[in-house]
Amino acid sequence: MGSGKSTVAPRLARGLGYDMIDLDQEISRHTGLSIPAIFELYGEQRFRDEERAMLHSSGMQERTVVSLGGGTLVDPANLAWCLEHGALVYLRASAAFLASRLAASKRDRPLLFDADGQQLTSDALRKRVADLLASRRPVYEQAHITIDIDAVPVAKVVKRIREELANAG
Repeated sequence: MGSGKSTVAPRLARGLGYDMIDLDQEISRHTGLSIPAIFELYGEQRFRDEERAMLHSSGMQERTVVSLGGGTLVDPANLAWCLEHGALVYLRASAAFLASRLAASKRDRPLLFDADGQQLTSDALRKRVADLLASRRPVYEQAHITIDIDAVPVAKVVKRIREELANAG
């Protein structure tokens, strides 16, 4: 969350001459609901079920960059599927960097709300991001390619990914 996947993915896809799928956008299109609405009306599990279905349907397309949500890989079946069906890229960032980007973001992110449904701010936001990152890091680090992104311009991130993909064949 906040690593820039939705910005990096379309630029990477264009540079590779590939199509691009943003998994969250596909879920919203398929359900007719925003991600926060799915969480609010049906809960996180329903969202994760939709996410799994959209991820697997994205595999029917070749030459496609898929931008995953931050929690997609927490499901071991999703992680295994991604590792088997493509080149999985981890945009690695520090919790402080992610929290600063998320604080400036205008997007509603259900996992960043407090118990009263209010967007987390300041220290509470930094703690939530650090906790999420710590719990997910072992999963993320299984990616085929890891790119450090703290304070790195998007164009440079995309260039590094393309270089790593070329090196990997």
